[in-house]
Amino acid sequence: MRFPDDAAPHLSISARERARQIPVRVFLAGLMAAALHQVGLGAWMGAWAAAFLAVQGFEIWALAPFRKHMETVGRARGVCAIASTTLMALLHAAVALVIWAVGDAVPATLAVMILAGGLLTNVASGIGSRAVFLIGGGPYLAAIALMPVIKAVDGDFADVALMTGCGLLFVGAILNVYGRVYGARRAELDARTSAEERLEQAQAAMADRAAMAAIVSHELRTPVSAILAGAHVIRQSETPDRIPETADLIIDAGRLMTGMLNDLLDHSKMEAGAMSFESRDFELNGFLREAAQFWAAPAQEKGLTLISPSMGEPIWLRGDPFRLRQIINNLISNAIKFTAEGEVRLDADLGDGGAGMRRLTLTVADQGRGIAPEAMQRLFSPFAQGSAEVARTYGGTGLGLTVSRDLARAMGGDLTAASEEGRGAVFSLSLVLPEGVPVEATDDEVMAPAPERRLKILAVDDHEINRRTLALVLQPLDVDLSMASDGHLALDLLAAQPFDVVLMDVNMPGIDGLETTRRLRQSAGVNAAVPVIGFSAATEPAHVQACLAAGMTDWLAKPLEPKRLYEALHRASRAPLASDVAA
Repeated sequence: MRFPDDAAPHLSISARERARQIPVRVFLAGLMAAALHQVGLGAWMGAWAAAFLAVQGFEIWALAPFRKHMETVGRARGVCAIASTTLMALLHAAVALVIWAVGDAVPATLAVMILAGGLLTNVASGIGSRAVFLIGGGPYLAAIALMPVIKAVDGDFADVALMTGCGLLFVGAILNVYGRVYGARRAELDARTSAEERLEQAQAAMADRAAMAAIVSHELRTPVSAILAGAHVIRQSETPDRIPETADLIIDAGRLMTGMLNDLLDHSKMEAGAMSFESRDFELNGFLREAAQFWAAPAQEKGLTLISPSMGEPIWLRGDPFRLRQIINNLISNAIKFTAEGEVRLDADLGDGGAGMRRLTLTVADQGRGIAPEAMQRLFSPFAQGSAEVARTYGGTGLGLTVSRDLARAMGGDLTAASEEGRGAVFSLSLVLPEGVPVEATDDEVMAPAPERRLKILAVDDHEINRRTLALVLQPLDVDLSMASDGHLALDLLAAQPFDVVLMDVNMPGIDGLETTRRLRQSAGVNAAVPVIGFSAATEPAHVQACLAAGMTDWLAKPLEPKRLYEALHRASRAPLASDVAA
């Protein structure tokens, strides 16, 4: 223990307890004075009273700062506090031994009670520290040990063994009681500390959630305003040439909202440890080329030059290209956002990562104004922006970099940043990936052909806006569309007439899409084998697997993209006609 700093909290507990014991101690001093008179040492009464009052006054003065919870106490004052406690114990123990040695049965009994009471009071005053207990109780323990010795010196050997056994038993009992009390006190303090930590964590979490709610609420207003304004322009416009431009505005706003929601979802998944990754082969040059092509137009619109590397021969790696693209897209997006003029550079470096492994480093550098040192400290903190000016000027939830670094670390790598204020910033993604094997490329961007026949479709969704959206998206296909707002109504319609395809929302009140599909498959009705396309905002593999296990034949993620929906309907249209099944 570093005295007195480490001892100060424990001395505070002792000081308050010893202050409460002063009246009892004064009464005991009077009893001890009477005992001195009874054993023929009345001449010592004045000396005893003077010594007691002096030591008691010294203790009151020495322990005063600790009773007041003073955070800093000088070393000299701490030594005085310890000394006062020791002197008080020595004084009582010494007089008790004198009374024990020269008195008869009654004074001897008083002496034993004095020593026992002294130990018990120190159990209370030393509850916070073993050292404080031993400092105050040590003289009493020493006195109890000396009692049999004194009788032996006086030649009274008959009761020495009995006294020694009783003394040991009493001391053992006191130490056992103190150990239990001390352990209970420590457990209480630990529980209190743990509760305070949990309270602080809960308060911090509530503050984070409040910040998240405020930021998301603010940021979503921008795309929502754009969507509403665009919709009103299309509805009221008398100039058809403005419709494509307005539609592009609505699409961009929708993508912005989707990006924000995806960041929030990914952040929640990372916090819960529920993020999943795929592992498939991809070609690095194609990955870099697609990233550059995707951001070429935004960079050109801002007058920036986007530079991307070429690695020469095809290089195949194995990992999750979707999550890698998510990180790189976020870095390039930020670089373009914060660069007023000049260039944005995407670089790649490939090194040896061990047996069958390659170390990939992707770097995005910009020529913006850089990041201030104080902003660098919170750069990867959730819901944090570089400054209030940045938040006002560029918006955003402040989650992009947080999610990107979390994704990098979850894949076994890391995302780091370096910047000089006024000279741009450099972000480096580094991770080790297995070598991949070449696979045949597929063109995912080819639009699926329209269904070859007019489909009879049942759309099941509890939200009216979602049903209206589906009707709008399906209008170009000229389908025969029926609607159901819940699972029970859907089952009634499915029992009454045949359908070619069912579009089933997974999350609905009452019976959800999973239970509705299970009941449909278990029925003997005309639609027992109809293709069911499920759609949901939950994209975890376990959730998708649950949809398929319930009997759904296909699955789409919300928000529904028309292209993906058309592709799913094209796959479903290859199934036999509902009328054929009925026959």
